[in-house]
Amino acid sequence: MPTRGIDIGGTKIRAVLWDDKHVARARELPTPKSKTDFQTRLAALLLSLSRHEVGAIGIGAAGIVKGPVLLFSPNIGYLKNFDFRSFWPRSIAVRVDNDARAFARAELLTGAGRGARSIFALTIGTGIGRAYGKNGKIIRIKRFEYPEPWEKEYQTLRDKRDTRKLAEFLGQRLGPLIKPYRPAVIVVGGGVIRRRGFSRLLEAALRRQGVWATLKRARLRKNGVAVGAALLFSR
Repeated sequence: MPTRGIDIGGTKIRAVLWDDKHVARARELPTPKSKTDFQTRLAALLLSLSRHEVGAIGIGAAGIVKGPVLLFSPNIGYLKNFDFRSFWPRSIAVRVDNDARAFARAELLTGAGRGARSIFALTIGTGIGRAYGKNGKIIRIKRFEYPEPWEKEYQTLRDKRDTRKLAEFLGQRLGPLIKPYRPAVIVVGGGVIRRRGFSRLLEAALRRQGVWATLKRARLRKNGVAVGAALLFSR
């Protein structure tokens, strides 16, 4: 039975129907502005994927996760202490993970990081998601669930559209964060990666900080987090 994977972001919610090999179907909607609207539209979004019986739902969301509960999301204030387990019947299996870890899982198992000894995954969009994996497993690093103290400064620079300056800023901030993990590959996703020349500029900025890992663009693109959430049920 296909698994539903959901990516809950600050600007959009994306859901996929994952059949263990590829995305059979995907749907997306803007992130609602209220908790009531969120619950209603999330149910409708899943129904639009398939009207067949739901067996398992994996969820990736930015913020602090404890079991099936999203304790805090930096981008969606009304989801504080939101229990996804209580949202669906007990007959449906539900698992929740931080969105950056979900993204890293998808890219490590099926995407740009497949076959790599170790990867450091970055999502550069509304915020900066960070995750690390090695030997086919994503490592749970709790501090990466929290925003970096410089994230507001990043958002200001991002909005100014100076790609070179933004890449240099991120290289200086992320280099010391990534270097101790010595990843073989850095996989980067998120909306900012689509800017012309950004990948090349970021890789150069990281190398100036002593990070020599190969930088790759995410292969799963906008489906990455949702696929990684579905893969919470992989064996």
